[in-house]
Amino acid sequence: MLSLMILLMVCACSKTNQLAKIGMPETEFNFGSITTGDTVTKVFKLQNISDTPLRIEKVGTSCGCTGAIVSDSIISKNQFAEIKVTYSPKEGDTGPVKNSIVIEANTEPNFTVFYLTGTVTAFSK
Repeated sequence: MLSLMILLMVCACSKTNQLAKIGMPETEFNFGSITTGDTVTKVFKLQNISDTPLRIEKVGTSCGCTGAIVSDSIISKNQFAEIKVTYSPKEGDTGPVKNSIVIEANTEPNFTVFYLTGTVTAFSK
């Protein structure tokens, strides 16, 4: 009886701890050169490449001038979701840019990072 209970507990734990895998064909987007006041928008696609449903817990960015919106927080096997990223540099934010977007999900590791890169120049009147 005790061995049956242990077996059931092991099976239950292994099912709840299964991890998903993210497939991302593109993990960096170079927007080239823009000026302050411009806005860059990029849609990154990600795919669940595992049998376990991919659960996106959070999407964060490295600065307040970058926003990210995910289309679906639960992605089934072989299905896709999109993360729409918008970058709007503020006055004085000039020079090279490498902003990160971080996905927290039921993956190993549980954080996936991708980037917007480019250069921001001052707006000239």
